[in-house]
Amino acid sequence: MAAVRDSFKYSGEPRGNDPAWRVDIALGPSPRTGAWITALAAAALMATLAAQVPGAAKAAIIGALAPAAVRSLRRDAWQEGTGAVRRLAVDLAGRVEVEHADGRSGRGRLATGSFVAPWLTVVRWVPEGARLSRAVAIVPDAVEAGEFRRLRILLKWR
Repeated sequence: MAAVRDSFKYSGEPRGNDPAWRVDIALGPSPRTGAWITALAAAALMATLAAQVPGAAKAAIIGALAPAAVRSLRRDAWQEGTGAVRRLAVDLAGRVEVEHADGRSGRGRLATGSFVAPWLTVVRWVPEGARLSRAVAIVPDAVEAGEFRRLRILLKWR
């Protein structure tokens, strides 16, 4: 009887090495994220140009806005550059592993406040030895559909 109970994946506590309780996702480029970032940057640019502020202030705002938009596009939409996450692994025990686009990898644990929706999932995690949490935004067009669904289920159950 114990052997049957141990073989059923929904009985008792999950085992740390059981692949049924681990989701490993490779993140790719996201055209949807790129479109959103571009639209928001364009709206901010138009609002800055329409604002009743001196020209020097407009130039300073645009000078800060443009590089921030390009950095966000590279990191979040195209998955390249510093800070871009190329691979994310999460298990039911709350362990998180990330691999960045520049080859760095990190380990940590899930933090409270992850967001789960069919159109967006935000995984909040705290790296080992860090005090502040990080967030990884994942949209459906950047990952394989089945793995995205498994991640959403795992985060909801956690």
